Amino acid sequence: MKNEEKIRMLLHPEQYSDEQLDQMLGENDTPVPDVDEEWQRFRARRHRRQHPPMRWAAILAIGIALSGISYAAIHHWRQTQIDKNAAVENQLQQPTQTHADEENTYGLNTVAEERDSVRQDQNFNNVELQQIMQQVAKDYGVKVVFRNEAARSLRFYLKWEASDSIQDIINHINHFEKVHLTLSDATITIE
Repeated sequence: MKNEEKIRMLLHPEQYSDEQLDQMLGENDTPVPDVDEEWQRFRARRHRRQHPPMRWAAILAIGIALSGISYAAIHHWRQTQIDKNAAVENQLQQPTQTHADEENTYGLNTVAEERDSVRQDQNFNNVELQQIMQQVAKDYGVKVVFRNEAARSLRFYLKWEASDSIQDIINHINHFEKVHLTLSDATITIE
């Protein structure tokens, strides 16, 4: 029986006899699948999809390689930071006193070409204020006077960009309660 005729029979069963309907229903017998056989077929297909041991070994090797690369990158970055901090400390430890008659005053009598050199971003991590102020004096060509001797050894975490003005840096430091900086005639006074 054609599909079109079967559809007509389903839509208008009253137009057909019981024998014709039984014949149609008898033709549509579908075999019942064997559950055990289908289950075995499913397991066989699933077993083929599982990853062989070599694929797992490759995934493990890639994971180890990425971990090694990450470790090396972090170690390199840390070493670079340590080297930068050491360079800053070496620069700060160079003698910079220009006023031998005043113990609490220091600054830089910089040559014009040194002052005109390009400034760099500065990042101080737990550094004494005296060292920070030496760098400020060097970068901006100012004198620094400590009226508060205890402030010399205060430690700060401070960062400024090369484009920051001397007043911006003073404002950053003045946010801390234990010191107060003022700028007057190219001299920074720390009280």
